[in-house]
Amino acid sequence: MKRTLLAAWLLCPIAVMAWHFGPGRNDLARDRAGDYLRGARAAESAEQWAEAASLYESAREALPEGDPARDRLVLAQARTRIYAGQMIEGQEQLQDLLARLESDPRADPALVGRVADELAESSYYAAWIMRLEGASTEEWKPEAERARQQYRLLAERAENTRDADAGLFKRNLEATIRLEQMDLNTLLAKPLPKKCCNCKNLSQRKRKQCQSRCKSGKKGEKDARKLIKAGAGINKREGSGS
Repeated sequence: MKRTLLAAWLLCPIAVMAWHFGPGRNDLARDRAGDYLRGARAAESAEQWAEAASLYESAREALPEGDPARDRLVLAQARTRIYAGQMIEGQEQLQDLLARLESDPRADPALVGRVADELAESSYYAAWIMRLEGASTEEWKPEAERARQQYRLLAERAENTRDADAGLFKRNLEATIRLEQMDLNTLLAKPLPKKCCNCKNLSQRKRKQCQSRCKSGKKGEKDARKLIKAGAGINKREGSGS
C-alpha cells in the first residue's frame, strides 16, 4: 500500500507537467488573455484609448496561434487605436484583417461584415477630418469613396438577407454622400465627432503614407466588392451620423 502511495506521489509532478505543457498551457494562456481583456474593457470605458489598444494587443498575443478570438481582438485594437488618434495604423489593421478573413473560407461571416463596417466608418471620419484640415478633393475624396462603397455593399447584403441593420447602413450611406456634397462652412459648423477628436495632422500623415507606398510600389487595397462575403451577417453598430 505504501509503495502504491509513494508511486502515485512521485507521479504527481509528471502529471502536472503533462497538463502544463499540454491542455494546461492553453488554459493558462486564456486566463492571461482574459486578464488583459478585462483591463482593456475597463480602459475603454474610461476612454483611455491608447491603453485599451495596448491591452487588446497583449490579450491577442497571449492566445495561441489559430485561436479564433485573436481576430476579434485585432478588430478591438484597431477600433481603439482610431479613437486614440492612430487613424492610419488602425485603418491598416482593418484592411489587413479584412483581406485575410476574406481569403479564409472558415472565417465567420458576421466578423467579416463587422470589420468592413468598421473600415467604412473610419474612412468616413478620415474624410471628415481631412476636409477640416484643408486637404484637397483629390486627397480626401478616396476616403469618402471607400466609405460610400462599403456602406452601399453592406446595405445591399443586409437587405438581401433581411438583416435588421439594412436601414442603418442605408442611413450611413446617405450620411457619406452628404459629407461629399456638403459645403465646407456647413461642415465647420458641425460638432466634431468623438472618433475625430484625437486625430491631428491626418492629411499630412496620409500624404506621407501615399508617398511611401509609391516608393515601395505597394499596391492599394482590393475593391470593396471583393472584400465582403455574400450573405455576411452584420452586428448592430452606432451610426456614423451626418
